[in-house]
Amino acid sequence: MKLPRYMTLRESLMAADLDKVFILINKKDSNNYAACDRPSMEQTVGSYTKVVQELLSKPRVRAYKYPWLVQESLDPFNHKKYADVCYLNPSYVEPAEGLKPWGGSKGKKVPKGYYDANNSKCSRTFGVGFTPWSKIVDTPIINEANYSLERVVAEILWEMTFYGWTEEKVKTKVFEITGKLKKAQKEIKEGKCVELPPKKKGGFTVVIPDSVSQQIIDITNKYAKKRK
Repeated sequence: MKLPRYMTLRESLMAADLDKVFILINKKDSNNYAACDRPSMEQTVGSYTKVVQELLSKPRVRAYKYPWLVQESLDPFNHKKYADVCYLNPSYVEPAEGLKPWGGSKGKKVPKGYYDANNSKCSRTFGVGFTPWSKIVDTPIINEANYSLERVVAEILWEMTFYGWTEEKVKTKVFEITGKLKKAQKEIKEGKCVELPPKKKGGFTVVIPDSVSQQIIDITNKYAKKRK
């Protein structure tokens, strides 16, 4: 079954064959590198049945300001197509042809030949990971990839659960990540960071906050101990 134009996530969950949805999700997870991240079919069904039940139990709300978008994108590393689940920005304005993205600090003048990548209007899509489930269950889906209904539902559910299996767990994870980002930003502002120069002229400078450097060191030391 193809996804009818602008069907909401709630409507899609109610109309889809969930057995097929769970099979598709399990197939995606079977490609995970670590064996512990490759669940059995029984585990997938158990986990995602609860996810669907929670979503359908949410009170009806107005559609989120950004509609769901399911499209096919090209992986910049292996150059293979993949299912890209995101939000479509209705206010998107395409930058003038020939301009390159610039992500400098707020308040600084955009260099000639670049456009401000921090301006939300210059982003056609936004990531979905940090949005509360209760806000997007009645939001319509634009299926640019022309996937089947079950494939669309599978891709959305898989993306939504990246940070947790319940809305509360996602909220907790987002709070944790946001805290780390604020700490990193503070360290950069205070000069507590390492700057790696661009590999080529016109490239970007990589800035690594001290807290991130310490995490890398801790992970490396932990791995080294296991190898001994």
